[in-house]
Amino acid sequence: MMATSDIEPGEVIVSVPKQFLICNDTLQKVYGQHPLSMHQLLALHLCFLKRDPNSWWKPYVDLLPSHFNTMPVKYPKILADHLPTSLKDEVSQQIRKLESDYASALRFLKMRNLHETVSYEEYEWAWLCVNTRCIHMSTMDATAKGGNIAMAILLDFLNHSWEAKIESGFNVRTQCFEIRTLTPYKKGEQVFINYGPHDNMAILREYGFVIPDNVFNYVSLDQEVWCLFDEMETARGSRLKKAILEKEGDYSIKRREISFRLLSALRLLAIDGSNSRVALDQRYLEWQGAVMGETEIISQDNERRVLIMLKSICDRVIQSASDEQKTLLGINSNEPQKNGVHPFALRFLHQIWEETEDIARSTVLDIEERIGQMI
Repeated sequence: MMATSDIEPGEVIVSVPKQFLICNDTLQKVYGQHPLSMHQLLALHLCFLKRDPNSWWKPYVDLLPSHFNTMPVKYPKILADHLPTSLKDEVSQQIRKLESDYASALRFLKMRNLHETVSYEEYEWAWLCVNTRCIHMSTMDATAKGGNIAMAILLDFLNHSWEAKIESGFNVRTQCFEIRTLTPYKKGEQVFINYGPHDNMAILREYGFVIPDNVFNYVSLDQEVWCLFDEMETARGSRLKKAILEKEGDYSIKRREISFRLLSALRLLAIDGSNSRVALDQRYLEWQGAVMGETEIISQDNERRVLIMLKSICDRVIQSASDEQKTLLGINSNEPQKNGVHPFALRFLHQIWEETEDIARSTVLDIEERIGQMI
């Protein structure tokens, strides 16, 4: 969507009247009171709208995507096998949610004695339309289950940029869903909205694309850190130290940034369990002090061990990311569309691994600089 004239901060760039929203009010007029969540029923309703050649909504439905083959939830196995572990787990959860919602929709049709039914493929398409294009109404509605969301014409013409600043919501006074830009635009420039501070893996999972130079990108090292505890500790030592951390998770690196939780976990792992009981208890107290912000580090020796361990993890990530990129290039050379692989899906996944390697390499450079300063 392009600016036809200069746009000042604070201007409303889109205003969609309520009659052009498929919202809870719309659905209640058709289905009455119902047990489904808004996402479940919106998807089911879209299935029926798509079938109806005389629907008032037909021009809108015709503009919805014909497929979602760039979304990981639709990847064929040859591509899905090469998703990063954390993303693969999230996509599996998304598939289970979709299947559960489909089962709920079929039960609803049976309960209402509706003779129409929908195939999984139909419902999957509609569910993904809702997932990628719904808006949040920002008004209280106790009858809207699972979040007060709606579908709206026009809004999916606006592309995402992490730099865009907007305010959006349903304006009760005007009875319109409005988007107000806080970013100025010149005539002829593309106008953007902002889906939120998401890294590329989240954007790929939820919307099926990635963006260049995403400042929110990070690399999760949850699995690598948890495995390192098992590699470096005795079974008992690993179990005790993991119990102190309470849970796995949030161990991540970004460009020029190592998460505090990651450093805390590695500092705990770097405590030498061969010391005397008194010395070990003292080290644990020092570790707790570092966690609570009372001291910056446990000791220079401990910190050096932390950096060496983190470098070894990053080296593994770099090697893995490099191998995955080579494998994906091999899929590309074998005419991906013959394997059911969308070329953009292949390109986006390659970019994810490229960014992973880039962040890990940047972290290694930072680590080497820090170690050099300790000598």
